[in-house]
Amino acid sequence: MQIYGIALEKGGVGKTSIAVNLAAAFSKVNLRVLLIDLDAQAHATSWLGVSPETVRPEESMLGIVQGRPLRSCVRPSLAGFDLLPAHPAMASLPVQVAGALNSGLFLLQDAFAQASTPAPPYDVVVLDLAPARGPVLATALSAMTRCIAPVQPEDLVLQSLRALTESVRAAQRVNPRLRGLSVLRNRYAPRSAGDQVYDATLRETYASSLLQTILPVRAALRDAAGMRQTVFAYGGSDAPEVRALFLNLVEELITLDGGS
Repeated sequence: MQIYGIALEKGGVGKTSIAVNLAAAFSKVNLRVLLIDLDAQAHATSWLGVSPETVRPEESMLGIVQGRPLRSCVRPSLAGFDLLPAHPAMASLPVQVAGALNSGLFLLQDAFAQASTPAPPYDVVVLDLAPARGPVLATALSAMTRCIAPVQPEDLVLQSLRALTESVRAAQRVNPRLRGLSVLRNRYAPRSAGDQVYDATLRETYASSLLQTILPVRAALRDAAGMRQTVFAYGGSDAPEVRALFLNLVEELITLDGGS
């Protein structure tokens, strides 16, 4: 089972868009997929057609903290993969995770291990994380097999990327399955001189971590989000290009990690 965390300690870089569409892309190649919404804002949950008001707190990650089995909290989504939804009460999640055994470091790891007996129920799990460093990120990193950081051409993003790199390196000491950090360039304008300069800086510092797939600025990503659809369900004119890019990303990740 591959566990991908979409993380960066800065908001507005497209984490939820990537998490939702990456999960959809994995399901399109016939893999069993679970998306876990770890953000109290519940954007991924709403995007997938589940109103947070219909979710009980114990059906979210809060239930996992309380010892509920993962399988009892998961529900199907209209996008063709399963969802562990978020609830606004997860605003208290950092405090509750920190107060758990071993500061909650192994909560997700243990939940996945329990769910995988006798066999893993999913080939791929995608974690959509809030833009914050803290105990929730730590427990996610302790369970991940790869951390994916979406980056945009902004200086503040580079600062956040450096902080996340440090967090990943620290997590590898307790999670040997965590292969490291992969950097996904998102919302790029390849013809922009500014973006080219930024990309040169990024290549110089993170060359070995850069994913080959680049997600450009496209209306389909914005409009599909507004309609609460994945790009695979949305019918905009540039949607086929974006679908192909996400399928390329899936192929790249499968090449790096295997499909399950």
